Amino acid sequence: MTPNISLAPGAEDNGLASMLADLVRQNLESKPHKVADFNAIKGNVAIVCDDAEVALTLKFDHGTLEIFDGVSGVPDATIRGGSETIMALSNLPLTRYLALPFPDPRDKEAVNVLKSVVAAVREGDFKIYGMLTAFPILNRLTRVMSING
Repeated sequence: MTPNISLAPGAEDNGLASMLADLVRQNLESKPHKVADFNAIKGNVAIVCDDAEVALTLKFDHGTLEIFDGVSGVPDATIRGGSETIMALSNLPLTRYLALPFPDPRDKEAVNVLKSVVAAVREGDFKIYGMLTAFPILNRLTRVMSING
């Protein structure tokens, strides 16, 4: 099954939506092993970048991703924070531990990104709502969005 990634009407004017659509497409093309995770995701994740005043919703349905401008419906999880922190997550080098993606502690870049995310959490500048109930969705999303691994 070929992944179907599209922008909902109105989302083409959302720069973050276009950028994330391209990122997912490129990741799936260059790393075909990520397609299994992509195809397994069913749910909605909202991303809100407070500093850029932009929001979007990722609606996954087993091999299909439609990206909406703004928060659409009731998301299973919401990632909220500064655009720099949110985009840094896609650069996080991951390793697998017990089938879960974890930052590679041997990788300096991973450690630095993780430190910046932890600092943002401590300062209240980065939050993930619904993390426990939507953990399977977020786990797979992390693997799909990471440009590494």
